[in-house]
Amino acid sequence: MGTSKRTTLQDGGPEGKQAAPISPSRRAKSGDVLLVVMVAVCLCLPAAFQISGLAKPTSENRTLAKRPGWPVSLADYRTFPQRMTAFVDDHFGLRDHLVRWNSELRLKLGTSSSPSVAIGKDGVLFYAYHPEYLLEQHTGEDVFTQAQLDAWVRSVVSERDWLKGRGIAFYIVIAPDKSTIYPELLPDYPRLPNATTRLDQVVARLKDVKDLEFIDPRPELWRAKHSAVLYPRADSHWGPRGAYIAYGKLMARVSQSFPNAHAVSLDSYRSSILPMHGDLAFLLNLYEQLLYPEEVIQWKGRSHLVSTNQQPPPKGWGWLVKYMHTDLADSPRLIVFGDSFTDYVMGPLFLYETFRDPVYTHHNGTPLNHDLIEATRPDLVVLELAERYLRLY
Repeated sequence: MGTSKRTTLQDGGPEGKQAAPISPSRRAKSGDVLLVVMVAVCLCLPAAFQISGLAKPTSENRTLAKRPGWPVSLADYRTFPQRMTAFVDDHFGLRDHLVRWNSELRLKLGTSSSPSVAIGKDGVLFYAYHPEYLLEQHTGEDVFTQAQLDAWVRSVVSERDWLKGRGIAFYIVIAPDKSTIYPELLPDYPRLPNATTRLDQVVARLKDVKDLEFIDPRPELWRAKHSAVLYPRADSHWGPRGAYIAYGKLMARVSQSFPNAHAVSLDSYRSSILPMHGDLAFLLNLYEQLLYPEEVIQWKGRSHLVSTNQQPPPKGWGWLVKYMHTDLADSPRLIVFGDSFTDYVMGPLFLYETFRDPVYTHHNGTPLNHDLIEATRPDLVVLELAERYLRLY
């Protein structure tokens, strides 16, 4: 018998040829190729979105770098790389998405994506802008020296005397920061033993100063915070209830000298709860994402505010001036040197519904604008200072 020529699968013969196994080096090479492709896609995707215009950056709390023009001088050539880098950094595709995703992730982890915002308990946001030293003021690390405190008091007394010589009443209103009214919601920023604040120092020092109308609404705000929301969750300013408490305390003083100045009542307003944005959410690049139900109030009837005329800054002042016309011909005339606590809330809601033809401008962190006062000829001047600005005035 002859020898069988049949081959088996194991023999690798024609009846069942076995494929050669893929070597480990070949698998590694395929993985490297896949990794390179994925990296290339990730690198090219932002550029593709930028070129297509599908991912334009949204507004931020700063001015984004502009596209640099072609260099035409030696100085232009020297700075062109830096200007082009700044432009690309601010405008590359998907930048807005990446920034927002980073902010959302950090917020879920209880950390802030901005050094100007602190994440408090229950996710309540606090303003922490470092040049204004808000948290350092709260903890007692940033206070007046005795010389600074004396200079501050001399400044406001000098303003009082200048106004008094012209028959104009003067009132100072402090708008406490959210961290002062809700310290229990702050992240862990321990106060120093027996700590005092700049506002504490001012209040104690003014006890020795006569005839200076200084309105500190902290006691009333502390009492009211257990029954009402005074400061919105994602904003650094007081809300309508907080502003009304300060307004009420101010008007109690004003009415003693101006009985024809009639304070408005909350009964004249319609209250509703609406999803609201906040300036602190804006600083986190989450302005559209962080919406919380907050109280909004609106005047029920016809507003006393007839018109508003906003003028450019007077020479040497630096801030716009708002001239308002009201139908309150028998009320005293008011000029306010304030900040965003007045401009955003207390002014349009309450003050401008109370006085004849009020005028508003920012206090500018400086002495009052005497030229504007003499041109306006008000019956009373209100200086509203956010607590954070005590160190600047």
